[in-house]
Amino acid sequence: MVRKKKLSPSGVKGEDGKYHNAHVSLNEDELNAAGLKIGDEVFIRVREDMIIIQKAEEWPERKPIFVERIPVTGK
Repeated sequence: MVRKKKLSPSGVKGEDGKYHNAHVSLNEDELNAAGLKIGDEVFIRVREDMIIIQKAEEWPERKPIFVERIPVTGK
């Protein structure tokens, strides 16, 4: 499942007048497809050009995640 989402500003603005936090809304069907439900604890992995969300209680048993990067043309 792939859906394009927008990172929405979150929280209060800093002294510089800019937001420094963002959130993304995940629909219940997206959570179900990932084996998650609202209220689950998750780990957030941040990599170059990507964010990966994993269920927290499964962390020790998870195998490494390998993500194939496909070049985007036309930029």
